[in-house]
Amino acid sequence: MPIQETAAPVSDHRPGVAKKKRQVMRSKLLDAAMRVFAAPGGSPPVIDDVIREANVSRGTFYNYFDSLDQVLLAIGQELNNQMTSDILPVYDVLTKPWQRAAVASRLFLVRALLDPKWAGFVTRADTWQHDTLVAEYMAKDLENGKAAGDFKFGRTDAATDFLMGASAHGIQAIQQGVEKPHQYMDSCVRLTLASLGCSHEMCEDGVAFSITYLKSWMSGELAASQPEWALNMSAEVAQSFLNYSPAENNG
Repeated sequence: MPIQETAAPVSDHRPGVAKKKRQVMRSKLLDAAMRVFAAPGGSPPVIDDVIREANVSRGTFYNYFDSLDQVLLAIGQELNNQMTSDILPVYDVLTKPWQRAAVASRLFLVRALLDPKWAGFVTRADTWQHDTLVAEYMAKDLENGKAAGDFKFGRTDAATDFLMGASAHGIQAIQQGVEKPHQYMDSCVRLTLASLGCSHEMCEDGVAFSITYLKSWMSGELAASQPEWALNMSAEVAQSFLNYSPAENNG
């Protein structure tokens, strides 16, 4: 008796296609909103500006977002996650917790100096939530630093919230303009490590290491890749950092 072949079940790809379409449209709306908010102008942007830029209907907008504030929140969170992904090649190769904390602290501030538009979105307080990549990596680093004996603090969630808040305000200060920004960054790195219970020597080592290491990265000496925002820095801003020495720091 011949064996009947059973046809393999045909998988339904429609849910995956629909999900991809939603992701594409959501990205389109977010990109349009970023362009609208980045454009110079007098009056604050409204939803009509976003849908006009994206070339979609108002109904399409409301299928994805309830308000313009929700769009801004989504942009800030995605830029925050993107920044964390961007710096992983240069940051994740470091094994000492105090080095990771020092480099990450300075990198966010350097990005603010190079990319004011990015800084304007990520300084919103609601973009630094516990489910972002920066919070996830920071919490892990804090726990590892505590286990290694480099850091001395109480609750990890409190330390994470404290550092994320300090980072957001530091980014905002750099964006708005501070005198001698690289010295300002030195102080931020020093305070970050001091708040985690690091010794004075480790704080000073962290400041010096973050400068030397990032100079090597920005000059191309390190093998780690550079994100687009680092490659597009102006010559003036790049040289101001590459020529900077911690000896200039006044504490």
